[in-house]
This record gives sequence, structure tokens and C-alpha cells, in this order.
Amino acid sequence: MRSAPQFHRLDIPAILLGVFVMAISPSIRAQVIAPDGPASEGTASVSSAASADSSSASQGETQAQQGILNPSRTGRGSCDLVSGPLTCLSDIWRDQAGIWTAPIRLRARKLLWLVPFAAATTLAFEYDVRAMRALGPSTTRVRVSNDFTHLGSGYVLAGAAGATYLFGTLEHKDGPREAGMLSLEAVADATLVVEGLKLVSNRQRPYVPPGTGTFWPDHPDVYTLSSSFPSGHAAATWALARVTVEETPGHPWLHVLMYGLATGVAIGRVTGENHFPSDALLGSVIGYTVGGYVYHHRSAFYKPRTKSVRIEPLYNPATASYGVSVAIGP
Repeated sequence: MRSAPQFHRLDIPAILLGVFVMAISPSIRAQVIAPDGPASEGTASVSSAASADSSSASQGETQAQQGILNPSRTGRGSCDLVSGPLTCLSDIWRDQAGIWTAPIRLRARKLLWLVPFAAATTLAFEYDVRAMRALGPSTTRVRVSNDFTHLGSGYVLAGAAGATYLFGTLEHKDGPREAGMLSLEAVADATLVVEGLKLVSNRQRPYVPPGTGTFWPDHPDVYTLSSSFPSGHAAATWALARVTVEETPGHPWLHVLMYGLATGVAIGRVTGENHFPSDALLGSVIGYTVGGYVYHHRSAFYKPRTKSVRIEPLYNPATASYGVSVAIGP
């Protein structure tokens, strides 16, 4: 078994990723943010006959259908590194409250999505050690994997997101500015969630003898942020990738590239012997979910979309059987 790796090389990926983000920034939609005013008041009248809560929901839906941006997310109080840094901290605080309490708000069929995820995680746990041993020793593989996964390091992702934000701010383009800002927020949120789980799990890394990934190997009162479970690199990269994809509709090549990068980082953390497969799996799911949460709750460009294909899990209590419902819309 090898000793803990020291990541002190390859600042080049940070520069390359920053240049890449600057290159794709023009692809990020640049829309003129609608100011507060009569637009929102006129929209509110659509649902005047409904209750207060349903009126607010109808207003938001009507705004989205008409292409009117949400003024509550675009005013002076919106998160911005220059004009509203304290608002950014407040948003992250609210994000954390919403993310950690999200499981208790899951209802009905949405809960069934936990079944395949739980099954995949259980299988990953079952075969973690065997999978790592099957890789076999390879100094070259470990070195290449660790070099590549520098792209998922916090300083690289923050630099890329910051470059996008700076580009949008200097060019007065709201799309890139928001994409960079929300990417930073998503990476911060994913990192906080992962570090919280690391404190709770305290799992040994694959390179720590005997390589079995034991949880709480010393004592349950010993806390550490270097736990193997889950993967922080995978979570942060998937969070940034999800925000970037959501902010760049109509660019499938970019979506494939970003998700491919996130997948590569997650796999690289395993082949680099820094994480077990279950660590990378959970980290990826956390990052993807957190990125979506931040976009849906913070983006001024978010609009509810009607999906042409709807797939939902089904459960029949009478027969205790599971199924899948597929509906194809116009």
C-alpha cells in the first residue's frame, strides 16, 4: 500500500480549465434582466382569484411562460461577489438548510427514486474492496489519474467559475455572470455537504492498510475531514457541471463535455486509489443534485419546462410490485 499522496504539482489544469471556461462563456445565454416594476404586478393579476399561496405560485409560472425573469432574483439584493457578497453567504446558508432538510420533504412517487439509488449504493459498498483489488498495482495509472483529477480540485473549479463571472461582469452579460456566480455557490454548497458527511462517516482511504475502507477505525469520537466517504472532488465537479449545463441550453456538445469531465474526475478518484467506488458514486449524486438545487432556486433564467417524455416509478401496495410509467407528451 502507498502513503497518502501529496498534491503539489500541476497548476496547469487550473489555467487550462480557466481558459476553456472563458472560451465557452459566449455560449452562455446573455439575457437582459427585467427590472422590478409593472411587469410583476401585471402578472400577479392573473391569479387574483386564488389564495395567497396559489397566487404566488401562479405568478411565478406565468412569468416563466411569458419569458419574464424573476425580479426577486435579479434585484439589488441578489448574490454578487462585488455588490452583494453578504447576500451570497446568506444564500449559501439557506441552501444548506434546504438541502439537509430536503429528504423529509420528499413525497409519494419521488421517494421511489431512492430505491435504485439505494440499490446501486449497496452494490458499490458490497464490491468496494474487491473492485479496488481488481485494479491491481500500477504506479502509472495512479499518477495519471491523480494528475487528471486536479481538474476537480476546489481551486481549479473556483478559478474556472470566477473566470466566467469576471467575463460576464466585464462584458455586462448577465448569463455568464450568473453562471459563474451560481457555479461558485454550487461548489461551496456541495463542499459543505460532503465535509459534513466526512465528519460523520470517518472512512479510511483505500491506500490505508489493510485497504478495507473501515468506518470509524479508531474511535467514534475521533472526527476528521480527510475521510474517504464521499468524494469531494466528484461532488464539486458534478455541481459545477450541472449548473453549466443548465445555464447553456441548446449546446449539447458542451453538456456532453461537462458531464464527461465530471464522470472522468469521479472515475479518476477511484483509479487513483483515493476513493472507493461508493465514495465516488455518492459524491457524484450529491454534486448533481446540489447543482440542480442551486440553479432551480437561484437562477433568474430558470423556467419550468414541460417534458415531452415523462418516466415515473410505480408501486402497487396490493401486490407489493414495482413498475415504471412512461408518458410521451406532444
